[in-house]
Amino acid sequence: MDSPRISRRLKLLTYNIHSGVGRDGLCDLSRIQRVVREEQGHEGQTFIAALQEIEQTPLGDQVNELATGGSATASFCATRASGEGSFGMAVLSSLQVLRTEYYDLSYGVGREPRYCQRTDLEVEPGAVLHVFNCHLGLAARERRFQRDRMLSDAILLARDLHHPVILMGDFNDSPVSVVHSSLRRHFRDAFRAAGHLWGPTFRVGPIPLRLDYIYVSSGIRVLSCFVRKDALARVASDHLPLLATVEVGWP
Repeated sequence: MDSPRISRRLKLLTYNIHSGVGRDGLCDLSRIQRVVREEQGHEGQTFIAALQEIEQTPLGDQVNELATGGSATASFCATRASGEGSFGMAVLSSLQVLRTEYYDLSYGVGREPRYCQRTDLEVEPGAVLHVFNCHLGLAARERRFQRDRMLSDAILLARDLHHPVILMGDFNDSPVSVVHSSLRRHFRDAFRAAGHLWGPTFRVGPIPLRLDYIYVSSGIRVLSCFVRKDALARVASDHLPLLATVEVGWP
């Protein structure tokens, strides 16, 4: 097999930041900033973060606060109103954004609006990453609908996805999973590919749940994947950050 023309090592982060409200009930975005900056600071790796439950309002633009100072660009997907601003998801990266798309995954009347965000990032001319960020619903019937919508030729199986694909997010798919067996037919679970089976990222009382995932297309090599659970990560949000290091090549 020929060596790739372009090869890049990536550091991936998926993190539900809970609007900066930690497990202690305090709203302190600086703790989230520390987590993001510490992971972003590794030399020799390109950093890409998929964040959920982030706010962009006149009183506090969390998207740009997290991007500022870290040589990152931010792509924001609003999912609902928050005061005079918006609540939603964001992708942070030092790479140039070529294209953004926002896919409505909302299910039924009275349910929380849900979206999947696509951000195409240019690594080098001719080398692109298709990065998807999602935050799925709480009910199993919602997630079935959202799974089928994402695994269609309109989103994750679109014909214009000519480059490596990365899917990250809060899937809310526990304890009854209706999403992951279908996703694994098309993508690799980075946590499993790194040799792990169980890594909870959230707790409901004493019950640990694995809600946050990183999926990659078949040509991406997973070097490591882990849940960060130091003292800072345990308090900064109600979710723990999930991180992966991968190698991607382009012919």
